[in-house]
Amino acid sequence: MFSPSLGKLTSYKDGDLVIAVCKEKVLFPFKNIEKHLDMQVMDIGIYNGKRVVCLNLPHLEEGVSIRALFAEAELEVAHIAALASHLAWWRATYKHCPICAKPLKEHDLERCLRCEECGENFYPVICPAVIVLVVKDEKILLAHNTRFPSGRYSLIAGFVEAGENLEDAVRRELMEELGIKVKNLRYLESQPWPFPNSLMIAFAAQWESGELKPDGLEIEQAAWYAYNDKLPDLPPPGSVARRLIDGFITQHR
Repeated sequence: MFSPSLGKLTSYKDGDLVIAVCKEKVLFPFKNIEKHLDMQVMDIGIYNGKRVVCLNLPHLEEGVSIRALFAEAELEVAHIAALASHLAWWRATYKHCPICAKPLKEHDLERCLRCEECGENFYPVICPAVIVLVVKDEKILLAHNTRFPSGRYSLIAGFVEAGENLEDAVRRELMEELGIKVKNLRYLESQPWPFPNSLMIAFAAQWESGELKPDGLEIEQAAWYAYNDKLPDLPPPGSVARRLIDGFITQHR
C-alpha cells in the first residue's frame, strides 16, 4: 500500500526504499545508495510501511525506461515511478520564481514551492492530454504519428489547449489531424503520464462524418481496423492506449 507525501527534500536514512530517476529512466529499488549519501533525496511517501525517497541522478545506466516499467510493474509500483519522475522533473525545473527570480522554497504544509519575496505559490505542473478510441462499423481508428517508431500505430492523442474543455480537445485533434467528426463522446479512464508531467484522459467516440485525411505533420498514415484484422505494431502494455485497444479486441471477440 502506497501513501504519497508532500515531496520534501531530506537526507537518506537506513531502511529507506530508494527510487532512482534519470530523465525517462528509473530503478526501484535502487541499491547503490552508498555512493550518493551526500546528495539530498525527496521524501515521496510510504510503501508497505517503509519510507520511499527519490534520488535524481544525472546518469542511470542500469535503469529501465518508465514506459517499460509501466508495462511490467504492479500498479502501485508504476504509481510510485510516475510520482517520483514527475516531482523530480518539477523540482529540477522550478528553482526560481517566474515573477521576481528569487529562489523558491518548500511550503511547510503543501506540496508546492513558495516565493518568500512576492508570496506566490507554485504547484507541480500537470499538462492534461486527451486520447480517444474512435469506432466506425465495429472498426477502430489507428494512426502512425511522425514521432512513433517505424510501423507503430496507436490512438489519436493530443494536449488540451488554453480555454478548451476535454471534449473540445478531442474533437479539435481529430479534425486537425484527420479531418473527421465524432459523436457520442464518453469518458473512459485516465493515467498519469510522466513524460515529463502529463495526465492522459481517455475517451471513446463514434465516427460521425469525414474521410481520413492525415495532416502529414503529426499523422502520416491512418486506417480503420477490425478486431480480427492483422494489426500493426501497437503501443506497449501498460499504456492507456494499449488498454483501450486490447479492451476493444476482447469485447468484440
